[in-house]
Amino acid sequence: MVFEKYAQYYDLLYQEKDYQGESNYVMSLLSKFKPEAEKLLEFGSGSGIHARILANAGFKVYGIEKSQQMIDLGEVSNAEIDNKENFSIKKGDCTNTYIDNDFDAVISLFHVFSYQTSDDSVIGMLKNAYRQLKKGGVLIFDFWYAPAVWTIGPTLKVKRVQNDEISITRIAEPKCSKPKNIVEVNYQTFIKNRSCGKISEIKETHVMRAFNINEIVQFAKECGFVLLLSEEWITGNQPCDQTWGVCSILQKK
Repeated sequence: MVFEKYAQYYDLLYQEKDYQGESNYVMSLLSKFKPEAEKLLEFGSGSGIHARILANAGFKVYGIEKSQQMIDLGEVSNAEIDNKENFSIKKGDCTNTYIDNDFDAVISLFHVFSYQTSDDSVIGMLKNAYRQLKKGGVLIFDFWYAPAVWTIGPTLKVKRVQNDEISITRIAEPKCSKPKNIVEVNYQTFIKNRSCGKISEIKETHVMRAFNINEIVQFAKECGFVLLLSEEWITGNQPCDQTWGVCSILQKK
């Protein structure tokens, strides 16, 4: 299961991520496309930081997360919420876990959609969102955009971060299948205890799928949605071959 082995290091690895800015962006989309939204369902809530920000903004957020380790991190985020009743997490899969049928919006961030690598899992995720949304409810999600992925190209990357206790070096080596729009990212992570010098190693593979807009339109139609908008994540620009991350908003008919 992805993130399972290094969940405890997740927030350090992504400490530069602008969760506040991303949450503000999501709230701006909700204000535009579902201004009355109060109750949100988040697929792949991770460590719960987006949910915490949204909950503190007054939304009631329910998260579905596959990894128990990530759920444990989410409970830490829950401790920082002004109204604890505004955020809860359930262990499960975004393709089939059911909570309720009266959500105003479903959100799925940080490319959770691109972890759905088969047509069946894409359809499962969309149909699971559909059955839990009110009529007219919206689904907001981001994904890897195929024209950019194959123009820019996945490359080997090395990331280094540290805090007072540990230093981390993570190597990400991609293996690509362009005909299937699939990228297999092999992560090799080294964690060094800064006090004693001990080094441990973690290996994980994340399999990602890139999509084009026409695919999103077809999947949406098959699952009872209409596509309202596709734009570059955060900026709102028109997607192009330099746009790695695209955000789409679907509405339940």
